[in-house]
Amino acid sequence: MTQKIVTQQEDVSAEVLAQEDELLDIVDEHDQVIGVLPRSVAYQQNKLACLRAVWLLIKNEEGKFWIPRRCAKKISSPSSLDGSTVGHVSSGETYEQAMLREVREELNLDISGMPYRVIGKLTPQTGSISFIEVFELQVSNNFVIDYNKEDFSEFYWLSSQEIIQKYNDGEKIRKTLVAIMKIFYSEKIL
Repeated sequence: MTQKIVTQQEDVSAEVLAQEDELLDIVDEHDQVIGVLPRSVAYQQNKLACLRAVWLLIKNEEGKFWIPRRCAKKISSPSSLDGSTVGHVSSGETYEQAMLREVREELNLDISGMPYRVIGKLTPQTGSISFIEVFELQVSNNFVIDYNKEDFSEFYWLSSQEIIQKYNDGEKIRKTLVAIMKIFYSEKIL
């Protein structure tokens, strides 16, 4: 039995909420909210193109990115190199609110007063799996990140060229990270 998309005015069933599933806004091709679904249902119904996500790349003064490796126990992309912080935009959140929340959860950081910026947006119309707003945070070379060990097993400081080279060499890397490097940092790769 398939679950219908829940509009803003409807309630999500108690059975679905009992799963402690994150509620995500479902958006149309213009990134306008048209409903809400639990994350698991959105995945079961293959509605990834109707979801919003955020990616934050932390970049130091040398132009290297803080790139963590996902834990092996992760369901999605286990043991893969990932963006500094990646996550879905929960129902009712803005992209910025979601990014700040994910940074707190995954990196134990409050960056609300730090120099982050939006560098662009990926969409299903341009080949992305979802609507993804990409942020960048500039930090000093000695910046320390106390990342969540439940999410990540290790990390590297890598240039865009090194990320692309690792991908070309067969390293497990999330494809969105490679796309972001090619789209937003291509002048440094060439």
